[in-house]
Parts: sequence; structure tokens; C-alpha cells
Amino acid sequence: MIAEFTVKNFRSFKEKSTFSMISTKDKDLSESNTFELEINLKFNKTAVIYGANASGKSNFFKAFVFFLRFSVHSGPRKQVDDPIETESFALSRQKEAEPSLFEMVFFAKEGDKVIRYRYGFSVNKERVEAEYLFAVYNVREVMLFERSFQEINFSAHFKEGARGKLSVRNNCSFLSVCAQNNGEISTQIIKYFNKMRVLYGFYDSIRASPQKISQPEYKKKIVDFLKYADIQITDYKTELISAFGEIPDPDMAALLSSKFPKAQMEKILFGHIVYDESKPAGEKYFDESEESSGTRKLFSYSSYIFDALENGTPLFIDEFDTMLHPLIIEGIIKLFNSPVTNPNNAQLVISCHAVNIMTNKLFRRDQIWFCEKDQYGATDLYSLVEYKEPVRKDASYNKNYLHGKYGAIPYLNEILLRIGLENNEYALFS
Repeated sequence: MIAEFTVKNFRSFKEKSTFSMISTKDKDLSESNTFELEINLKFNKTAVIYGANASGKSNFFKAFVFFLRFSVHSGPRKQVDDPIETESFALSRQKEAEPSLFEMVFFAKEGDKVIRYRYGFSVNKERVEAEYLFAVYNVREVMLFERSFQEINFSAHFKEGARGKLSVRNNCSFLSVCAQNNGEISTQIIKYFNKMRVLYGFYDSIRASPQKISQPEYKKKIVDFLKYADIQITDYKTELISAFGEIPDPDMAALLSSKFPKAQMEKILFGHIVYDESKPAGEKYFDESEESSGTRKLFSYSSYIFDALENGTPLFIDEFDTMLHPLIIEGIIKLFNSPVTNPNNAQLVISCHAVNIMTNKLFRRDQIWFCEKDQYGATDLYSLVEYKEPVRKDASYNKNYLHGKYGAIPYLNEILLRIGLENNEYALFS
């Protein structure tokens, strides 16, 4: 599980910002929304990030994606002199010359034990400037390896370091190289990173593997999930069609089909009950393109939700509320908060604008986060429990937020002034 994630000098994150899933000592909703890993150490199962458009919410998810991709794939996939795809804060001349920094504190299995790790790195577009991995053994944090450019030191706890040191390039992570060489600790960490899922942007087309969604038990789960959301789908099936059949240009489609006659793609068909007046009279299947965007999105999310709940792994989803009904959003969050439906303590982190779920009945204060940009275009990330003015546990979080009490909302008055609307014209929008 994830304890903390830190980012600095990446896209709109100018200064160091830390997102935490560690629970405070607040006892509200602690039995449902938190879980204990060690004595006096609890974690939140869910978290939600709010903010105005262009406040940096998506950049947080992109930072996490970059961290995972570079940690896992840079060793096996990068060639000599390939650039590192980091993006420093663009609105400061000083930051252009500084590296981007990333760090994650997490807990992962090492044999029969659950070990606390702290892994991080700082990179520019040409090279890794620093990288490190620490672990807690017998209460004390010990160094497994530390890297300064191409100088790498490792401890006796990290025996795989000797082999990895011989082949690591300046544009890839030492962790991924050690895993490539079958290092025990690095391989376990890479496997854990690979289980994390981050979905960001508008996801109509994400889906599980064809083999998985065709399994009868898994298929039943998905159909039941759609019924739970009151979507009237009774079944679905898949079929293979030409990979180029939906290209608008028929000449181009014919050309590609002739060159690649065996190329196929999967199409999903959704089943609906056909009625003879009020009596069911069979079933009819419709192409996925004929279903609503919300149905397609919920279907695509379902496999990731089930995988997370089944394996107890983190799931990050940006723009979670796009095309989904507020009650469906609330229901999915409750699946993760409940110890009954989430016995393996999976973690769900979402960004959204749905303020109906910002209540003390669904979230603790340490589960509600905000992104807000300052006058220099830099994102500030903070939780409700960290807000500069103490927030009461029984406060109406959503109403206070919409009234601007916690920040992280659009400056509507400024927008109206910029487009030349007077106060009497503003009444049209009220």
C-alpha cells in the first residue's frame, strides 16, 4: 500500500508537494475508511482530489505515471542517449535548470514480511542525478542503495547491486536494471509497481484483456456491477472483426486490409432484454458504439476496480466523475471504504468535481485533498486536515467548498470581469 508520494519541479508542481494516505488520529469513520498495518499506523482506503480546471489535478496523476514508468521501464526500454521524458516547471527560469524530483513511501511484501520502503530519484532530460532506496528492518531505516549520477553505493542488504552497477546507464533507473538482472528485492518492488493502475484523461476505450473479460466468473461480476449501477445490460460478448473495418476512408481500409489480412480487433456487444409488451421475449445485442458514454466508461472501469479489490492494490483515476452519475461515484467509493467488499485493503485515489460526495458521511478530513494554483502558475496540494484554518469534523464540507472557504475553486467573478459582464448581466447565470 502507498503511504506517501512526493513530487517537485514537474509540470505545474514547482515546489515539493506530498500526498499522503496515512491516517490521522481522528476516529471518525476509522472502522470503515481506514486499516491498520502496524501498531499505531493506519492508512486511508480512499482519497479524493478537488480543484478548479487547470489547477494541476491531472498533473498529479501524470507525475505518478512518470514515476512508475521510469522506475519500471527505463532500464529495459531506453537506449543510450534516449531523452528522459520529464517536464520541469515551465514558468520559472530558475526551475528550468533544476531536476524533477519524485519519491514514494510504500509497503510491499518481501517473503512473508511486509516491508516499508522509501524509493526516489531526481532526473533531468539527459540523466539521473540522484536515486535511492531505503527499507525499514527491525524498526530502523537502512540504506539499500544510494546513487549520485553514476556513483552508486549499496549495502550488504542489497547484494544485487554489484551486478546492476556494471550495466546501468545514466538515463535509466538503477532499480529497473537490478530487476532486469533478477535481483530479489528490486524484482519484488518492480512487480508491485506493475500492479498499480493509473487511469487519466477521458477513458472510453480502456478495457481488460479479452481472455479475462470472457471468463464466466469474471463476466458475472461485471454484469452484476453494471446492474448494481442500474444499467439495463443483461450480458455482453466479444467478437473479432477486421482491424481496419471502421476506418472512414474505404480505399485506405482496403489497402491496409490487403497488406495485413490477419489483423483483427475485438468488438464488444452488449445484451438487452427484448419485450413483447410487458413480457420478456428474448435478448438483443448492440454494438458498444450504440451504448452511452457513461455505460462504456463504467464497463471499462469495472475490470480495474475488481482487480484492485481482489488483489489489494492501489488504483488511481483522474476525472473520475466524467460521464458518471453522482450516486454511482458514491457507490464505488463505498465499495473501497467497506471492509466487507474491500477485505484486502485496496486503495482508491480519484480526482473529480462531484461535490455531492464531499461529506463527512463518506470521507474523513484527511481523505479530502485540493489542488490550487498560485499567482505564478504553481500548484499547491493540501488536504482538508492541513487547511490553514481548522475545519470542524461536523462541517458541511461541500457547501463550504463551493462558497470558497477552502480555496481551489474557479475565480468566477474575475472570469466575468474579463469577458465584460456587468453585475446585472451576471444575474442571467445565477
